[in-house]
Amino acid sequence: MMIRKKMLKIQERLGMRLGIAYGTSKVPIVKTTEQALEALRELYKVGLRAFVLPKELFSGIYTGTDLYKAKYGDLLKIRELANKFNIELSIRHDKLPSQADDILNTLCNVTSIMDARTFVIRPNFYVNMPQDQALKLAIYKINEITTNLRVNAKIGIENTGRMDEVGSFEDMMDVVSRTSGTEPIVNWAHIHARGSGSLRSQEDFERILQSMRRQLGSAWMQKAYFFFSGVSYGPSGMTRQIPIEQSDLRFEHLIKASMSMNLRGTIIMEGPERERYAIKNLEKISDMVR
Repeated sequence: MMIRKKMLKIQERLGMRLGIAYGTSKVPIVKTTEQALEALRELYKVGLRAFVLPKELFSGIYTGTDLYKAKYGDLLKIRELANKFNIELSIRHDKLPSQADDILNTLCNVTSIMDARTFVIRPNFYVNMPQDQALKLAIYKINEITTNLRVNAKIGIENTGRMDEVGSFEDMMDVVSRTSGTEPIVNWAHIHARGSGSLRSQEDFERILQSMRRQLGSAWMQKAYFFFSGVSYGPSGMTRQIPIEQSDLRFEHLIKASMSMNLRGTIIMEGPERERYAIKNLEKISDMVR
């Protein structure tokens, strides 16, 4: 209980929800309703207030019949427990195929049914063509989906970590500016990796945040959404995700930059330790927000 109280106090001071993606240290990727419910209970115990659901949880949903007849009740169970615990849900699909229509339609509907914050995708699903053309097609497809669906769910556009992929920070901002019903999802490890270790100080984070404020307006600052993890990288960008403590990307720089600019929103901490990272570094994170 003391851990929960302290974690909630940290988030109150920070002005942002802290959460994890896909599962807990016990079950790294939730694949069943019961696993998802258990993960929410674990997050509640330690005071974390955001959870990203993986695509694997929805692998049995292919059609409207699957969604509304076979899986609808399970989705409501997860939604109701998340609401009860005040845990913000999002859904993420990080490897869309080039023919992504069915997945985009289905998971946008799931996101809406579950009252989730956003459905996070990366705009790199057209791979066998020049990047400028692939980006234009991704923008067209996202606009088509958001126009036709008419649901409340937003599509979150996440930047990617490799130089040979569509999805740089600039690409992400371009997609958001040219589509409706979308929002930027900043993956700080991916920016760091693409820049060969470009985020070295609090000022480096603030520079990017100030650029976003200029382009998106001050309203965005009340609903920011970030992914943060440790990362190793080479000349082509990200090579793999690593524990935050082993990386040269510093969590404290993001925390201090967010506080200096009075941001509100969500930070998802990724990595092999999941919720254990937050628990193990509780005192350190608490000191960051004093």
